[in-house]
Amino acid sequence: MGSVARHRGAVLVLIAWWVFGNLYEAIVVMPWLWRLPPGSLPAEFEPGSPVFYFVPAGVVMLVLIWTLVFRVRRNGAGPVLRAAVLVTIAAAGTGILVVGVNPAFRDPAAGVASVHSAVLMWEAGNAVRMALAVAAAVSLIRRRAGPSD
Repeated sequence: MGSVARHRGAVLVLIAWWVFGNLYEAIVVMPWLWRLPPGSLPAEFEPGSPVFYFVPAGVVMLVLIWTLVFRVRRNGAGPVLRAAVLVTIAAAGTGILVVGVNPAFRDPAAGVASVHSAVLMWEAGNAVRMALAVAAAVSLIRRRAGPSD
């Protein structure tokens, strides 16, 4: 297996990790937050915060996928570029959700209705992020091996 194929494989592993993490959020974390009183989510930099495990891997994933685009630019970068754009849009969606929705989970003064609304908003955004990530993975998998793979 060539270095480009290994690089693509590493990106696929990170995308899969991210999708499974988002699936876990959808099935376990959000229903759990639905039942907890407002203000129950730990602060961004406290133990248990998703920042510690999602941010580093997310940054590595973005760097690796855009580096892959650069590496294959002469040998059919279209599917890889499409995957990079999809992952970048999904990552931007994460930022929007964190800034716009997470405060409701951390605010002890928030009403239960606003927490429930935030859970529903997160679940909708999470579904979009997962769909984008899966589409990116499919694009990478379908890319035909080029001469440098």
